[in-house]
Amino acid sequence: MKKALQTVKFKEMEKKIFEVTLITERLCEICDRIIDTKEKVMKTIHISDRRDYDNLLMRAKIYDRAEVDIENNKIYFHTHDYPGDVHPSCIEKL
Repeated sequence: MKKALQTVKFKEMEKKIFEVTLITERLCEICDRIIDTKEKVMKTIHISDRRDYDNLLMRAKIYDRAEVDIENNKIYFHTHDYPGDVHPSCIEKL
């Protein structure tokens, strides 16, 4: 189960290795709805001490949303992008 990274305590993550995945939602330039989603595994990290945990929380601030799945040892950073694409239905409305 995914939870917001900021709500997970250090003790829950201590001495674990996590796979970090970046999820990018590409948005329509006109309606701001999602066109598609891309996932990319960025790296694996080991939370060995409090400093590693604090660094992770600091890095998470640049993303729209950060989630952690403790059971599957995964961290998800969510961001969005405007690639200049538009839904075909949005073009028809113009």
